[in-house]
Amino acid sequence: MQKAVVVGVAVLCFIAPVILTVASYSGGPVDDPNVQPRDLPGKILFFSANWCPACRHADPAYQELRNAGYPIRKVDVDSNPTLAQQYGISSIPQFVYVVDGMEKRRISGSTSASRLKRMYRGGW
Repeated sequence: MQKAVVVGVAVLCFIAPVILTVASYSGGPVDDPNVQPRDLPGKILFFSANWCPACRHADPAYQELRNAGYPIRKVDVDSNPTLAQQYGISSIPQFVYVVDGMEKRRISGSTSASRLKRMYRGGW
């Protein structure tokens, strides 16, 4: 009996993360072709500074999402140190995905627009 319980728990521990991962990549508002980018939940905060070369390198990805209507906001850490401190920004550039004021995920450094779009549906 104990062996059956241990095997059952082991199988459940293996299957549950797989099911949750698959579920997180399907069926959300990002996958719905009728949902406009501006209607997506949450917002990406792009923490940067004018003097930062890496931030200038990351800027095209930010511009692409902004021009497509995605909810994204550029935050200058020099002009807005309180918000940067609130999200624990210690290096830039950083993209922080926020839903209802809670951080859901973060990317440090330069990245692609497609990777940022995946953040809206729970992916990296």
